[in-house]
Amino acid sequence: MRMRRIPGDIVNFTERVLTDHKTQLKFDDYTSAWIPINNGIGQGDPLSMILYIIYSLDLVNIAKKCRGNESLKELTLAFVDDTALIAIGNNFEATH
Repeated sequence: MRMRRIPGDIVNFTERVLTDHKTQLKFDDYTSAWIPINNGIGQGDPLSMILYIIYSLDLVNIAKKCRGNESLKELTLAFVDDTALIAIGNNFEATH
């Protein structure tokens, strides 16, 4: 996030959100002791999609832009947590 020049307040907030998590298991009449969670973000947290986009942005940016009449085109498409790289050329050998 710092490499993307995201403001320090947002970086610090995100760091606080992602650290010192605990959970308990509850079912029937049983409740477990608190269990520390060492990584990740809460399931269903809307912040997770934004953080993943920031995390995977380098992957989206690797496509080479077509210049002039070049036959090879590279495109990337990203949606939520899926990313695709598409290479278009005159033949298979031109795409790698």
